[in-house]
Amino acid sequence: MTSRPGEGSTFTIVLPARSEAPAQIAPAEAPRVEPQVSDSATVLIVDDDPAARELLAANLKGAGYRLVHAASGDEALSLARKIHPDAITLDVMMPKPDGWDVLSTLKGDPELCEIPVIMVTVAPERGIGLSLGAVEVLTKPVDRGRLTALLNRLVRRDGPVLIVEDDADTRAMMGNTVEKMGLAVEDTANGRLALSWLADHPHPAVILLDLMMPEMDGFEFLDALAAREEWREIPVIVITARQLTAGERERLLRQARKVLEKATATRVDIAAAIGEAIRRRHVAPAQN
Repeated sequence: MTSRPGEGSTFTIVLPARSEAPAQIAPAEAPRVEPQVSDSATVLIVDDDPAARELLAANLKGAGYRLVHAASGDEALSLARKIHPDAITLDVMMPKPDGWDVLSTLKGDPELCEIPVIMVTVAPERGIGLSLGAVEVLTKPVDRGRLTALLNRLVRRDGPVLIVEDDADTRAMMGNTVEKMGLAVEDTANGRLALSWLADHPHPAVILLDLMMPEMDGFEFLDALAAREEWREIPVIVITARQLTAGERERLLRQARKVLEKATATRVDIAAAIGEAIRRRHVAPAQN
């Protein structure tokens, strides 16, 4: 600045030739979604403790679920409205809104109130949770087998498992495996008898199908299913001792959910395939 008496003052301001770029705002972190097949049931895991979320996720890995993580009550409600999960595991002790607040909001929303909620808490508060609408209250640390069995029961389709197998011992083994999952069992000795059963009963939750059978084999049975529009959506799991050609395997995978080999498929493999096949999703279309 320069100044002269009676003449005035001159002010000089130096401006930079290029302004600095505005500060970048970091985008909000996207919810974590663990990869899984597209038709799997979705479980929303809600807990503000990352270690607790990871532990629950580890307990559910391998069970065929699509797992979505939420780190707060507000995030849980937002995700529930967006993805309509098949079930929610909800921690009680979180910063506001805590688990009870989230549960009350879920049960008060007509679009979300039917989603089964499993409360997870360090204290025995089962009575409170059930009175507010939770289907169960589990105490930390959560028992893996109990959690998995509970979710399987909550998100499965109605109806029995239909076993189509001509060997009586194999039918008995499969039936025992299914019954241990808490599911009803029906069985027939060949494809023709299975078609008669389907014509006289409501749809089964899933069909376990042998390929090599008298009267009507598994290939013919699958063709008959495909010919009836009302039967096309019934999930089928093929369990066979046949050495499949590449063409046969490709054909089966177009008509069946999974193909298991009798020589290597264990009871655990069969149970896992059934659990994955009979879970259903109630996902509403995303709102734009």
